[in-house]
Amino acid sequence: MNVEIVGGPWSGSPRRWIQSAGDEDMSLELVASNDDRALAIRDHLLLLVRRDGVLKVQRDQVRTITFEQSPWVVHHWTPFNDLQPGEASSPGYRHAVERQRPALDLPYGLEVWHSKMVLRVLWSDDGRCQVESFVRGPWEDLALAL
Repeated sequence: MNVEIVGGPWSGSPRRWIQSAGDEDMSLELVASNDDRALAIRDHLLLLVRRDGVLKVQRDQVRTITFEQSPWVVHHWTPFNDLQPGEASSPGYRHAVERQRPALDLPYGLEVWHSKMVLRVLWSDDGRCQVESFVRGPWEDLALAL
């Protein structure tokens, strides 16, 4: 019996196990991915963070919004957006900031901490996403209940 593992948690693709039962004409391919569960948690917590989080203005290329409710800490970051009241608003400043923006590949992110970091997801406007870290556990159902 031969078993081949293709992909992996850091390759951006689901892990596939291809198993041959010794017969050249018969093979079984099982596909397993944690991405669907991780993205469901991201989508749920993103609404919570946007509704109840606190905006933390960055002076570089990103803005972060943080939701804290012990033992939870959820950070969501986005590319630099329009200036908020209280920030410098001269046209020269705005243009200088625009020129400093790098071309970000996956500019949006969500990081979930439940006593330790349990989830980190990056994504872009065009639908591409990458689950960088996903620690399975009881925290998943608790997060979806928030």
